[in-house]
Amino acid sequence: MAQGAFLSIQDVERLLADPSPAARADTAAKVARAYSVPSLSDSERQLAQAIVAALSRDAELRVRQALAEHIADNPDLPPAIAARMARDVAAVAVPVLRRSPVFTDAELIELLQSVSPQHQAAIAGRARVSSELCGALVSHGAEPAVAVLMGNRGAPVSEPMMERALDRFPDSRALGEALARRPGVPAKFAARLVALVAEDLRETLIARYRIPPAMAADMMLQLRERSLLGLLGEGAAPPALAGLVADLQRQGQLSPGLVLRALAGGDIVFFEQALAQLCSVPLRNAQLLIHDPGGRGFRAIYDRAGLPGEFFAMAAAVVEMARGQQSGADRAFFVEAVTTRLLAEFSHLWDGQDLRWLERRRARAQTAQRIAA
Repeated sequence: MAQGAFLSIQDVERLLADPSPAARADTAAKVARAYSVPSLSDSERQLAQAIVAALSRDAELRVRQALAEHIADNPDLPPAIAARMARDVAAVAVPVLRRSPVFTDAELIELLQSVSPQHQAAIAGRARVSSELCGALVSHGAEPAVAVLMGNRGAPVSEPMMERALDRFPDSRALGEALARRPGVPAKFAARLVALVAEDLRETLIARYRIPPAMAADMMLQLRERSLLGLLGEGAAPPALAGLVADLQRQGQLSPGLVLRALAGGDIVFFEQALAQLCSVPLRNAQLLIHDPGGRGFRAIYDRAGLPGEFFAMAAAVVEMARGQQSGADRAFFVEAVTTRLLAEFSHLWDGQDLRWLERRRARAQTAQRIAA
């Protein structure tokens, strides 16, 4: 082999004497580094390509990883080998997906559909991400990948893409903090970001967008309420709820917004406990008043609890549905029925985030029914 060739006779002898993974990994690194040297002859380049192809199939992870780390930037990497490495485990695929210039946008978009969130995040973190690829990541990428994309200054993320990302992952702190650090984020997203990010970033956002303190406090209250409703799951037993509701009342967190959101999500038992606590009456008395067929009892306890009048018709509709529910009826069916009706008839009462919460609540109920079936 000519002097200066990518493999010396010593390299060959070492591989023959020591075929261990460590020796093969060293060889992979050396071949990868030499692969782009212009002085290689045609025959040497063909041999190097054959060795790279063989090493990319090596059973030992450390060998494939060493190859990937040293060849990822090479513009002459054959597309077939690049594609194989891109579908390997993350330790091998990530350097190639993040740095290799051989992939087209179409190839990367196709890869998004069949690889892990780690693979997707590597694509989202490329030095330059086209607008088309950004759109595909926002629509099909997992949460970690979308958060990486929003933090990537080399990605031309548009306002509709930001909105789509927040709609898909409304409770993602990673996404919120990536957007909070991104320059030029429209002020329309400030309210949603304030409720997602850590305290230091929250103060930065409040100052940047000049959000009034009272409004910022309300944003945080609504976030806590939605988080609490998520913890309630698909219904808790009355004894457990009684202690929870009493504790919320002691802390001043049993707000009208929380009570009405719980009812809108089909949590009638929580609603009953809450009204009993707010009106300081026994639970059984509250239930009799709430489910009074004539409606006078419900109006009286609703007003005494201090709930807003504009929501009364909505609350009465849910109570009427609960009153007509057969004992032991499927809870998921009831939640779906309630959320569907409220989204159709009372959507004007809720803001965008609450509507999205109701839609997710309905979707979970539909999924539970399909699993049960």
